[in-house]
Amino acid sequence: MSGDSDWRVPSPWARGLGILAAAFIAGYGAVGVLRNDLIVSLAKSSAGVHLHGSLAWLCFAGILMMAVGMVRFLGPPFDDGNFDFDKRRGRFGPIFAIGLGLMVFSHSMAST
Repeated sequence: MSGDSDWRVPSPWARGLGILAAAFIAGYGAVGVLRNDLIVSLAKSSAGVHLHGSLAWLCFAGILMMAVGMVRFLGPPFDDGNFDFDKRRGRFGPIFAIGLGLMVFSHSMAST
């Protein structure tokens, strides 16, 4: 990657806030699973779905995968110090997408 500025690269503040948000989401999921009542909403206007048992664990696995994908995408670069957006998206985007798929699947199974 050249030394030119890329508008897709998030600022250090945005990256730090994204990592904190991922940690908060993972912590929320852990508390919900441990209480056996994980409340998940996929839209702002809905009240959410209460997940229990195996669906809660499946959703929590999706939440963890999303959080790990987000942290790995936003985390500090380890190789040459450059933030290569395309390389990171291709590497950690599928982890996030699979986690989102698990979360949506568990949500849809509970609401049917």
